[in-house]
Amino acid sequence: MLLLSTWLVASSAFAQNSSLLIDMQTLTSASHQGRKAGSDQPNVSAQYIYSRFQSLGIKTEFQSFEFKSGFFSTALGHNVVALLPCDQTVCGRKIVVTAHYDHLGGTSASFYAGANDNATGTAALLAIAEALMPVSRSADIILLATDAEEKGLYGAKHFVTTIKPEHYALNINLDMLAIDGKNTIYAFHDRSSKQLIELFQKQNHPFLVFATSSQFRLQKKLKNNRINWHKASDHYAFSKKKIPYIYFGMGIDSKHHSKKDTLENMDFAKYQLVVESISDFIVSLARAPLESTN
Repeated sequence: MLLLSTWLVASSAFAQNSSLLIDMQTLTSASHQGRKAGSDQPNVSAQYIYSRFQSLGIKTEFQSFEFKSGFFSTALGHNVVALLPCDQTVCGRKIVVTAHYDHLGGTSASFYAGANDNATGTAALLAIAEALMPVSRSADIILLATDAEEKGLYGAKHFVTTIKPEHYALNINLDMLAIDGKNTIYAFHDRSSKQLIELFQKQNHPFLVFATSSQFRLQKKLKNNRINWHKASDHYAFSKKKIPYIYFGMGIDSKHHSKKDTLENMDFAKYQLVVESISDFIVSLARAPLESTN
């Protein structure tokens, strides 16, 4: 009964506060044409994310980069980088929250909406920005919407070349958050983040949390040994720079990279609960310096 009542509360909550739903509807709409990477200028999705951060009063910039788009060709990608600075006297090392906004593209008549992959992570990033605005922050929080993840994690790979890794305490990567009938969010993390993920597990969640630093355990749990979860998303770029990470995702999606990955085919109420829990977790981390992460 408690679980059912939580779903009902969530349903009424998103009806009253619709920004998360509007962001999902916009990012998966025909006008965004599947959010394909590789345009000379930031595409409509990048501009939308930029304007949403700007509307909150957050310092935001585009970060453009070149990536390999074929055997003999290159293209441009465009990260969207938003900064919420530390506002305390003593500041800890930085936290960077990532979500890739690019998908497989298409035309306005026929496109891959990419609702779960990864409009869910991108819309969550915007919701987290809203939650962090009134919070006194003990570290710089970077909200990074990456481009060209589907092409080879190129946006994240470029970003880490522009930073000093020793100044970063943690990467939290959000990729495919629309939990399904298993009601489980998976948290794959490096070993040094074990204490942090234990804090997340102690929160009162209306869904299950499976956390591990073992790829073998995650493959066994998901009954799929074909995916290298360590390299599966943007957290890998940070891991290579020895930056601790936590990767939140829903595991295997039968609609992955198909035109069935739409907003109508996901459970929005459950998704919102995941966003709220991750947002609460990040807010709690922002309030206290993370000096013991490494």
